[in-house]
Amino acid sequence: MKALQINTDATIRREAISTDHHCVIVDEFLRNPDELVEFAALHAGEFSNYDSGYPGRQFHVNDDLMGDVYRFIRFEMTQHFPFFKGSMILWTLLSMVTLRPNELSARQRICHTDPIPSPGRTVYAGLLYLFKNEDLGGTGFYRWKDKELLEKVAAVEREDPERGWAYRQEKFPTFREPARYMTDSNEIAELCRTISPHFNRLIFYWGGVPHSGTISAPELLSADVKRGRLTLNVFASVLPKTGTRPAN
Repeated sequence: MKALQINTDATIRREAISTDHHCVIVDEFLRNPDELVEFAALHAGEFSNYDSGYPGRQFHVNDDLMGDVYRFIRFEMTQHFPFFKGSMILWTLLSMVTLRPNELSARQRICHTDPIPSPGRTVYAGLLYLFKNEDLGGTGFYRWKDKELLEKVAAVEREDPERGWAYRQEKFPTFREPARYMTDSNEIAELCRTISPHFNRLIFYWGGVPHSGTISAPELLSADVKRGRLTLNVFASVLPKTGTRPAN
């Protein structure tokens, strides 16, 4: 496949995802999105469990294909978020959510934040929807209700998984219910905004905002690249500008 090409006529808009944060939405982002889907189908057998926290399978995309996209992030997104163009580290994955609710781990059943790559840096994420069936779900953004308790539960689980699971169920009724993808508010986090999926729509946001795929119809999930919930996920490890808060 030739390198991805940005649609220079695409419109860029900012949308609030909470009282403190926003995302950027770009519709009709790529000139050649169908070529990317075909590329994913060609490499379907190479998708693997790249990230143990991701509820499905992923495939690392060669940086040679991403030059135009990386330039867009470097020069356009720095106009909307407080990070520097320089010293940026970018990487990209094609991703397919495939797990059924009963296969989800505890952390896959709730929203999450993207891990900070190293001290002094932060992470931003771009997500490009590459599926046309919008019933497969968009992206929800949340606000933690008791982050300290959640971190305490995670610490107990690291020391003793069995005791940690019992503690998790004691503190959070969600984990006493049948497993499912998180699509709305619960006792752990409040849903602030859902961004609907649209084929060839890019959303870009600070990874420190709790987020999750809003998968309310998991029976539609498929490992078939052309029928499943295929996305292109671009991550940017960046240096935040001094004295600023991300995504304000």
